Amino acid sequence: MRKTLLAIIIPLWLLGCQEATEQPAQLLYTVESKPFAITVNAEGELEAASETVISAPTSARGAQTLAWIMPEYTQVKKGDVIARFDGSQLERGKRFSEFDKGKVAQDITVTDSDLITRKSHLDSDKVIVSEEKHFAETFSVDDERIRSKLDILDQMQNVAYLNAKEAYFDWQTEQFSSSALGEMELLKLQSKQHESKIAMYNANLDSLEVIAPHDGLLTLSADWRGEKPKSGQALWPGQKIGGLPDISSLQAKLFVHEKEALGLAIGQKVRFTLLSNSDERFDGKVTQVSPYPQSIRRGDPQKYYEVIASLDETPAYFKPGNKVLATVFVQENKQALLVPKHSVINDNNAFFVQVKDGSQFKRVKVELGQSNLSHTEVLSGLSPKQQIALVTNKEL
Repeated sequence: MRKTLLAIIIPLWLLGCQEATEQPAQLLYTVESKPFAITVNAEGELEAASETVISAPTSARGAQTLAWIMPEYTQVKKGDVIARFDGSQLERGKRFSEFDKGKVAQDITVTDSDLITRKSHLDSDKVIVSEEKHFAETFSVDDERIRSKLDILDQMQNVAYLNAKEAYFDWQTEQFSSSALGEMELLKLQSKQHESKIAMYNANLDSLEVIAPHDGLLTLSADWRGEKPKSGQALWPGQKIGGLPDISSLQAKLFVHEKEALGLAIGQKVRFTLLSNSDERFDGKVTQVSPYPQSIRRGDPQKYYEVIASLDETPAYFKPGNKVLATVFVQENKQALLVPKHSVINDNNAFFVQVKDGSQFKRVKVELGQSNLSHTEVLSGLSPKQQIALVTNKEL
């Protein structure tokens, strides 16, 4: 019985030792010089390098409703109507201003008539007082032999009273002239304000149609929600509607996810295909990289870097808005010592790998170069054929 147990236990122990010695071999990576390239995937669309911007009229105040717009990618001629805005609110505002101007005109007529009447009464009173004063001064008798002293005093008081009354009417005439002038000027100013509003409404009504400044292919611009202009939409003054691009000079506007944007720079090679035709490939170069990522879709928290790439050739069937898939060659193929990224240990900004030394592992400091999504270039610290651990000590 004892021999039987030993015959069973010993093979199992040997098998366990064999698995224990083979397990580290599964965690090793042999360092070799291999072709190394860094590429970044991107997607986007074609756009014109330059275009004539078509925007909503800037003379309006507040948003205007788009009544009609020409379909996108229509070949337009100079003078064609590209878009037309609804003018019902402007017409209503113009009618209200014309009504207010008519009311002011009536107020001017009534006020002018009232002022003439009041001035006529004032002038009449002034004439009467002047005649009474003249009569009192002409026929006054101050001889005590003819009239008593009391009569003479009464007569003198009457003349003084008439002088004061005449002075009062002179002052009232002066004040009336000043106030009448102010009333009329105020009414005329109100009339001019309404005339200015009417002129503004007329100008806005004349600019309801957006006219093509030259021949071209019409493209429509999407807003921050990704929606393109359509009938019934409210647009603010100066808001971009679309453009007439120069289709002889196209470029690719690409978007790269912020987590994949490794070493993007101007001058890097770009290879892309049209989404509608993946068989043909075209080349270009990066001409612009946005300084920071931003969201490109409403409600999508992911952020992307915008990359502009020139095209080495522009086939006749290329149009602005064509969707493209692209590859940016951050680093083209070269021979380099490569190690997996997860085998590198970062210790206080110093980088190490675990090199196999016999049956043990020792930590070796390395100098790293460029990286792609899976591997890192080793500039110094390792030699070809060395074996390193794929995981850190804690996982061994």
